[in-house]
Amino acid sequence: MKKLLAALVLTLSSAALAQTDVNQNTQAQEEQKKEDTNRVETGVEATDVLPGLSGSKAQKHDQAKTDALMNKANAFNVNGTLKRADNDDIILSRQSQNLPDVELDVRAQTVVMLDGKKVLIGELPEGAQVRASFQIDGDDAVALELKATSPKGAKKGTK
Repeated sequence: MKKLLAALVLTLSSAALAQTDVNQNTQAQEEQKKEDTNRVETGVEATDVLPGLSGSKAQKHDQAKTDALMNKANAFNVNGTLKRADNDDIILSRQSQNLPDVELDVRAQTVVMLDGKKVLIGELPEGAQVRASFQIDGDDAVALELKATSPKGAKKGTK
């Protein structure tokens, strides 16, 4: 009988100790969850937000994105008549093809040619025939290259 009682005491004490460890782990997990809910998860790393020093992750990412965007290998093409040109975008009319107008963003890397000569975007005359290569960047169509020919009857070298 003494042996049976000793075995029962050992079994119950082991079970009680095991239960205490489980309760402590559960309490620690609940405290960890409370701390995690106090933190706001943005999904953005600090190195992506701050302007980096030379060679930082953010600068490398931006340069790689710009290089990929300005790659002409996978570019789309569109033809149209220049309706309006600003420093940051152009609008091409495609009425002769019964298609809607196209607006393209112009970036610093965009190559602009008029009659085979490199010019600034503001030097393109309205009515010029334009062949544009562009890439899609989110919701924007970004011009990579604009090749324009002066409209018939326009004097060369003037708007």
